[in-house]
Amino acid sequence: MQDESPTTEYLPARRLSRERILEIAREISQSPAAWSLGVVPLAIAIVNETRQIVYANDRFAALANAASPEAVLGMRPGEALGCLHAYESEGGCGTTRFCQYCGAANAIVKSLGGQRATQECAINRKNVTELDALNLQVWTCPMERGDQRLVLNSILDIAHEKALRTFERIFFHDVMNAVSGIKGIHEIIAPELPDRFMPDMDLLRRAIEDIQNIIETQKDFLSVEMKEYSPAFALCDTREVLSYLASYCQSFTFDASRTILVDPSSPTLRFSTDLRILQRVMVNMIKNALEASRPGEAVTLGCEQGEGGVVLWVRNNAVLPRETKMRLFQKGYSTKGSGRGFGTYSMRLFARQCLGGDVDFESAPETGTRFFLTLPG
Repeated sequence: MQDESPTTEYLPARRLSRERILEIAREISQSPAAWSLGVVPLAIAIVNETRQIVYANDRFAALANAASPEAVLGMRPGEALGCLHAYESEGGCGTTRFCQYCGAANAIVKSLGGQRATQECAINRKNVTELDALNLQVWTCPMERGDQRLVLNSILDIAHEKALRTFERIFFHDVMNAVSGIKGIHEIIAPELPDRFMPDMDLLRRAIEDIQNIIETQKDFLSVEMKEYSPAFALCDTREVLSYLASYCQSFTFDASRTILVDPSSPTLRFSTDLRILQRVMVNMIKNALEASRPGEAVTLGCEQGEGGVVLWVRNNAVLPRETKMRLFQKGYSTKGSGRGFGTYSMRLFARQCLGGDVDFESAPETGTRFFLTLPG
């Protein structure tokens, strides 16, 4: 150990000597595990109990803009990665007041205590000409080598993912504002026009509402996939839900060549659900059924009491091909061409993660195809 330990505002500042660090590094580099860590497609750094790097792979060196993995040995992670705060105190990385809120530092501390950890870590770093930022996901795992306590750090740069989420939020906000503006103009103009323009204005209103629904559906889909959606449950009535869906979705068939019926034998059942998400799932089912139906055919909606819950279903006369049956809920699979394939996947995603239920189907020449949403009672 070095004799003098600088003051610290968070973690201990003491370090091992350069000679001792290189000795530990040689031991690790000669172990069978070193080759495996070298080919892992993540930035890997092993630190000792003084949080100094005793092993780094090529990906970590690249992330640190270092000439080689050897160049970062003895440094602490923040020092190697160029954190602006790493040299604000004599003790270096982990000893400043900012380090108390560093995800990487806190994950390492937890693993030095014997536990695995995962944290996000945001690092501002400055080179000669510009300010640079890193957004990292850090996984830490405790290790032991003889009497040494070590921590394995696996690091993934998630800056692109974070930026994409920010851009998505801005996009949805701006587009929805634009559509709301168009809807407001429609509401101002429509009452002033002669009656002969009313059919066209109704068509325009439905188109605006469809655009809003598409935007909100995509926004909900991304929110649910990222596990950020908070369901809002309320009591519902099956007959009211089915009647509304039939009326709303009939507008999708402008030529009225396909009709939507509610099975008259469907019982009136009370259940609790997130109506917003339920409608997302059911509208998707109905749209798919309408697209698969031929002119003159009907799509039927219904419900029944299931085991411990409620089942809502949509049926048409079409029969699904074998490949479609096998791959229907795969993310990205579609019978409608490239760039599609989130419809049935999103239905099951919404049902399972938001409603506590499930979506499935049955398809046979004798009965046609029926999709059903099973919900808890």
